[in-house]
Amino acid sequence: MKCDVTMRHLGPVDISRFREVLDQQPEELWDADRTFKQRVAPERKTRAIYLLMTIGSPYHPTNAMGGWSALADAFEPIATRIGSFYGPGRVVNAQIALLGPGDDITEHRDMGRVLEVTHRVHVPLETHPEVRFLVDGQNHKLEVGQAYELDNMRMHSVHNDSPVRRIHIIVDYFQEPVAA
Repeated sequence: MKCDVTMRHLGPVDISRFREVLDQQPEELWDADRTFKQRVAPERKTRAIYLLMTIGSPYHPTNAMGGWSALADAFEPIATRIGSFYGPGRVVNAQIALLGPGDDITEHRDMGRVLEVTHRVHVPLETHPEVRFLVDGQNHKLEVGQAYELDNMRMHSVHNDSPVRRIHIIVDYFQEPVAA
């Protein structure tokens, strides 16, 4: 199910409406699920707006998180576009992650049953050429409004060496298994 390369370009995603709606949200929305973030990624320097989260198995219920009610309508076309890259399935996790200037995400592999069987997709909303997204030591330059599948079972890290924030929509898409 995982992509067979460290990072695979999927194609363009129209993020214009999502950006407009996101820019209208209060600053506090970035911290609406602070307790959840502390539980799942306490060491991460990112701020996050969580939209959807599934714990355990992709067959478990998907929970609407703090950002869902404000951003669901604007997110729907993005979810549909991501689904078009894979076929029948559903978004099981979705978040907007902000990494500030000078911050980093240390090298790691993602863990958990849901993350092992889904496609991890990044859609940059804001980035800069000085952001380094390393997967197995290889740097990947991601462009705003493009979707990329990351093999999140490989070692990866992010270093925002730029003077601006880096914001990505991160989606875990569960592709329905094909019947034999």
